Amino acid sequence: MKLLGKSWKYINEGNAHIVVQLLETDYVLRLIKEDEKTADQKNVHDSVNFVNLIMVPLLENRFYGAEEAIEISEHDLAKLSKLLLPFRPANRTFKSVLCKTAIKATNLSIVSPSCATNYCIEIKPKEGFLSSNLRKYSKCYYCLKQYLKLQSGAIKHTSHYCPLDLFSGDRERMKYSLMNMINNPQNNFKLFKDGTLIFHDKSSQNDFESFVQNMSYFSDSQQFLNFIIDILLSDNNSSYIALEKTKNNMMNEMPTQCFESNMLKETSFLYKLLQLQKISETRPFDIKDVKIKHTDYVTKLLGQLHLKQLDLNQPNDRETFLKTIDPTHLALISAIAKDCSIMISFSSNFVESFPYVETGNSKIFYKLALTDLEPKSVATLPKRRDTENKMIQVYEKYIESINKEQE
Repeated sequence: MKLLGKSWKYINEGNAHIVVQLLETDYVLRLIKEDEKTADQKNVHDSVNFVNLIMVPLLENRFYGAEEAIEISEHDLAKLSKLLLPFRPANRTFKSVLCKTAIKATNLSIVSPSCATNYCIEIKPKEGFLSSNLRKYSKCYYCLKQYLKLQSGAIKHTSHYCPLDLFSGDRERMKYSLMNMINNPQNNFKLFKDGTLIFHDKSSQNDFESFVQNMSYFSDSQQFLNFIIDILLSDNNSSYIALEKTKNNMMNEMPTQCFESNMLKETSFLYKLLQLQKISETRPFDIKDVKIKHTDYVTKLLGQLHLKQLDLNQPNDRETFLKTIDPTHLALISAIAKDCSIMISFSSNFVESFPYVETGNSKIFYKLALTDLEPKSVATLPKRRDTENKMIQVYEKYIESINKEQE
């Protein structure tokens, strides 16, 4: 069968969506998992408007493009569900009921369908600062949660990746953080070739080295890491980057504490993401005042935009919006920024008007964008509080056991 008149292939999926590529186009379809519940079409359309009118401009996410809500017939949906089944991971198939309204979006796993070969890096950086609630432990949210995941059996080994290293702006720390992601990817680092996932949580560092070697774009993995870092540190409006020529320095000792750095330039892609993550710290709210409803707040925020005639592509309107909305809504926008994914697709094929990185005699064209920008349920906020409490309890017990061993 075809979707929107095009052949398609399965790319990947998360908890909420199955993503399929519309072949020979710049688009994907995100199929929404209903989990035995009928999705409200209004919620889907509000979600699309929320991403297009709020999250994309707040993050100055220029390569994301505009989402569109698409209706699929029940007959086609039933047929599609069966065709998808052989490609889906076994641990994801318990959610198999799909919503009739899907989301058409820019395919961020490729630079362009006109390229002979497309590669893509997906990084889920997580929370890049030390939240006020966790400062006394000198551990960020991600690093503390590793202890909770280990105790529950969700992971076999804790990751040495720390988001504060990636967001530090210090090239040595950033390289260290990327290597730690590659050594223990979990859900934080993926690689795609022509839309197909080829490096994931079950992959090894040897798989990564083979990937770099087979690309033949870079002299070695260190140059590839420099390539990633240069793009993350760039201004998203840059048209050209000369690949930084640095020594293959690597941190020799693993830090025992999470520590923040302010070396990011204000014009950089990572800085803008970090500022939106941290915005929840500027206006505290009482968790007791949070009313657990689905996404009513999305309608309210879209209504405020319309009422005040705000265009969040304009800096003054962005500032007005962030200063005047409810602190709870601010916290939810921050939560989305803390959980989004960075997508860097690239190819050695020429693509007009796209930025490129120059590596010696060759040019690598790339597309940089953020995805996973859909609104979160208000229940995210009390869930965060409960998870923090559990993490702290587990970590305190861990420290207590270490101290006893040293006595």
